[in-house]
Amino acid sequence: MNNSIIKKAAEYVRSIQIKADESGHDWHHTERVWLNTKYLATKIECNTELAELGALFHDIADAKFHNGDETIGAALTKEWLENQFYDKEKIDTVVFIVDHVSFRKKYKPNPKTHPELSVVQDADRLDAMGAIGIARAFSYGGYKQRPLYTANFKEASSTIGHFYEKLLTLYKLMNTEPAKELAKERHDFMVSFLEQFQKDILPIKYLG
Repeated sequence: MNNSIIKKAAEYVRSIQIKADESGHDWHHTERVWLNTKYLATKIECNTELAELGALFHDIADAKFHNGDETIGAALTKEWLENQFYDKEKIDTVVFIVDHVSFRKKYKPNPKTHPELSVVQDADRLDAMGAIGIARAFSYGGYKQRPLYTANFKEASSTIGHFYEKLLTLYKLMNTEPAKELAKERHDFMVSFLEQFQKDILPIKYLG
């Protein structure tokens, strides 16, 4: 594996994302996804170098912060890798990962034909689950000035509603078996959190 290109990519992405405000989509998120990817890549057959690059660039320009433009991240990734004189076929693979990893794209990769995308997508989704997923959900909700919850507990416009809209669906969307194993504990933790949250906001019901 070309550790030099990985190191350069990490430094480049960090230099951009370290300036980002804390909305749960900063360098720390990317670093966690990168670490998750490195772990998952040891569990299935894939090109670890391409998977790591895909993880590092996956959120270089999240569409949520660019007026919904889905093309910027892939374009920045391609431009940077071309400037490194990286192999064209490898660039195409990394750009494909960046272009298809997001939840909103609804793209379901086949781990046998797209193993690198499979592990990066799983790694990204793992970071939206469990304790860190809860923290990120409320961080982003605050950033967007969303209410904690509404009268309709599952309404998507609130942070709690986001759990039912997206976060609780992620466990069943995992592509690889190693990710499913990790996701189970995180999913169960979120379920427990929501149960406790409901008790906390409706205490009289439980006090008898």
